[in-house]
Amino acid sequence: MTTMDLRWDPFDRTLHAEPYSVWRRMRDEAPVYYNDQYDFYALSRFDDVMTASLDTETFSSEHGITLDMITDDPWDPPKAMIMMDPPDHTTMRKMVNRTFFRSRIAQLEDYVRRLCQAYLDQYVGTDGFDYVTDFSAKLPVMVISSLLGFPEEDHDNLREWSDAQVHRDEGNPERTAAGDEASASLFAYYREQIALRRQHRRTDVVSDLMASDLVAPGVDPRQLDDGELLVFIAMINVAGNETVARLLGWAALTLARNPDQRAKLVDDPGLIGGAVEELLRYDAPSPVQGRFSLRESTYHGTTIPAGSKVALLTGSAGRDERQYERPDTFDVTRTGIRHISFGHGAHFCLGAALARLEARVALEETLKRFPAWEVDERNVSYVHTNSVRGPASVPITL
Repeated sequence: MTTMDLRWDPFDRTLHAEPYSVWRRMRDEAPVYYNDQYDFYALSRFDDVMTASLDTETFSSEHGITLDMITDDPWDPPKAMIMMDPPDHTTMRKMVNRTFFRSRIAQLEDYVRRLCQAYLDQYVGTDGFDYVTDFSAKLPVMVISSLLGFPEEDHDNLREWSDAQVHRDEGNPERTAAGDEASASLFAYYREQIALRRQHRRTDVVSDLMASDLVAPGVDPRQLDDGELLVFIAMINVAGNETVARLLGWAALTLARNPDQRAKLVDDPGLIGGAVEELLRYDAPSPVQGRFSLRESTYHGTTIPAGSKVALLTGSAGRDERQYERPDTFDVTRTGIRHISFGHGAHFCLGAALARLEARVALEETLKRFPAWEVDERNVSYVHTNSVRGPASVPITL
């Protein structure tokens, strides 16, 4: 097989289950890979993805952050913080850090634990359940929607709309008609929630965002308008739901595939925090970050022209043998893990601390009740999205 046979198609469903053999070849044979069908470049080695993530002057987020949505011109405002470059991104990030995550995350552990207990207790003594649809897809939407102040009776709708709007049919990078309808439903819901809080503030993140000042050098402080609030809420709600659901889905599948590692966690729950980092390295739930090149750059003797779409393969970086010993081995005792599954630099994931908390507590509560389980791989299914990779269904047998 020659390099000419090497092909990575981000919309190929067979690669959603197992992309690593292709990514390994890309790292070895074409570390600056070009896909002529979709006209994009891809960086797959750890050091290259890390370097490009830090270089916001070359690799911009303002044109879109998934390959299918990148445009030649920057997106018009209002747009989510994740689609801003410094200095605008820096200003917005400072406001958000002041607003909620630093002060609220530490207070959530008891709530997350109670949710996990309520979901999992009902399956004690049964033959099994679907770890994703019955648990991991429900937990994060409850947590993030509660942070945002959305009523519990709305959470199932929010999760279904979030899933539908990021789904992609096989071979089609465009959102489906059902996805368009789901997106419209989500944004109508967000507008309604904003209007309610304009009338009566509450003790939630949406109200906090309304009351916070955006402070930029040389500009009078101001508060966010409704359009800015809308995209902010959408970013927090959808990202907070999808990635944690997939991370926990990978946990159920990977621990079933590695029962010796699972046994170590059962014997020593103190290893679970480190195991979450290993899971993030081993199977990143958000493995592809889209960028737009503002100027020419060169990696490994290959030039990426200005005006190009670029994929930063954080998922491939997590398996790079140049960075990790035995990268394809899942090891819950691995230490000193330096991964970039939450991104790096300016766009380091806003919800990283929350995702780590949810994953750690979920695994603690799972392993307390179910020290062992099996998975029939034939019944595992995967999501098909433009940004997130992971199981949609993991039926486990107890």
